[in-house]
Amino acid sequence: MSAGRPAEAVPIYRKLVAGHPGEDSLLLALAWALHDSGKTAEAAVCFEQLFRKELSRKLFTGFAYDELVRIYREGKNGEALVSVCERAVAAQPEDVGLLKTLGDVYLMADRAIDALHVYGTLISLEPEAPENWCALGTARLAIGNIEEAEVAYIRAAEIDPSDAPVFFSRLADGFLRAGYPENAQAAMERCLALKPGDPLYLMDLGDILIHRGKPDAAADAYARAAFLNPASAGACWYRLGDLLAKKGLHTPATEAVTKAVTAEPENPRYLLRLAASYDARGLIDLAGATLRRLEKLTEIA
Repeated sequence: MSAGRPAEAVPIYRKLVAGHPGEDSLLLALAWALHDSGKTAEAAVCFEQLFRKELSRKLFTGFAYDELVRIYREGKNGEALVSVCERAVAAQPEDVGLLKTLGDVYLMADRAIDALHVYGTLISLEPEAPENWCALGTARLAIGNIEEAEVAYIRAAEIDPSDAPVFFSRLADGFLRAGYPENAQAAMERCLALKPGDPLYLMDLGDILIHRGKPDAAADAYARAAFLNPASAGACWYRLGDLLAKKGLHTPATEAVTKAVTAEPENPRYLLRLAASYDARGLIDLAGATLRRLEKLTEIA
């Protein structure tokens, strides 16, 4: 193992485990050797044995649990991941960290109702923790209860006003991903009311406006962001142009990327996007001229 040859260590550890079946340190060593040699499923079997022992003890160390959670997450084994987290919480029902992981895992497994119960327990244990209220809001949003989701995020903001813009930004993102762009805009406007000079939040508002079919209003939001952060104006306009192009709005996309190129005339990425934007509009001559400009820039470099 020390020489970086875990595959050769595996059969040796197997013999040691067979000869000393009650020695946890040897089983752990075998688990790591299997893991590091790419035999993740077999490693999980070893960690499961250690995990069952952990559950039977008064002092829950959680080492095997942590490894199993990581393995099952990386392997996208949702059923096994839920099982591990449920067993851990059953053994330690008031462990806040275990409850948070279980709630998150339930959400990943599309079990929002179960997640709601877990987050409710978390709030009863830590009623002044804003993250618990945000998690509850996310679970409520997952079942389509958008009004109560907003209530939960507002409660988080009340508990920690300094992070309120972050919470409303998360809510806006959640609304947008769930298919509620109008609610997303309202949440982002709450965020900006608390922190009006943040260019990233202004760009997020612009993105939401594009989803709402308002590219002109989106461009205004991006213009404010670029004005507030001139050093990143090129990146700002490029982001807008890229999103507009993906939405098939090629004329406003060209306008945005042109501004990006104006801000950073020698940025090859921006020139390439501008050429693509011209091409999407059938403006072949302009696309060719932009590519030739890019070629000259490359030759100079």
